Amino acid sequence: FFIGAGAGLMVIGSVAGLAKHSMGSMAFVAVAIMAIGNASGRVVAGVLSDKIGRRATLTIMLSLQAILMFAAIPVVGSGSAVLLVLLASFIGFNYGSNLTLFPSFAKDYWGFKNYGLNYGVLFSAWGVGGLVMGRVSEMMNAQPGGLNKSFILAGSCLAMGTIITFFLREKKAVTVEAPALAGEPVRVKVGTSA
Repeated sequence: FFIGAGAGLMVIGSVAGLAKHSMGSMAFVAVAIMAIGNASGRVVAGVLSDKIGRRATLTIMLSLQAILMFAAIPVVGSGSAVLLVLLASFIGFNYGSNLTLFPSFAKDYWGFKNYGLNYGVLFSAWGVGGLVMGRVSEMMNAQPGGLNKSFILAGSCLAMGTIITFFLREKKAVTVEAPALAGEPVRVKVGTSA
């Protein structure tokens, strides 16, 4: 959560400034489209994680986000408003996926008992990630070529996060026998009780 959210927040904080260079007064469009990507990522990640599993979905999302961070270097350098808006929307999409996946991970790993406390502790990684990655990015951006270094750092952290996901255990499937419907006769063998 620290890595995915930190990298996403690092870019979200920079999008408006980056968009001003190529879009001028229309920079708000990049931020608005990024928000649409963010919302879409939440929905798609939820559906995907229910179909293929949380770990597989997280692996896909972190991998894509890492690729996008490395792709950001030439995109930002190109000055193309269209490419910047596309990049921002896809980064927003992947960032949004974190906010769907990690509550589900908390439930899968620790169940519903103390869910609020468990997710609250896990969610603190979001804040720490945003604070640390954002601050490191600011310090790097103050140096010549710092923006590229920020994207390289974020991409590298995301690639590391992708590798770490392979060590997550999968949720074990639980099968529960459905109870008989009300009004249906209960079949009992002779000599046994219901």
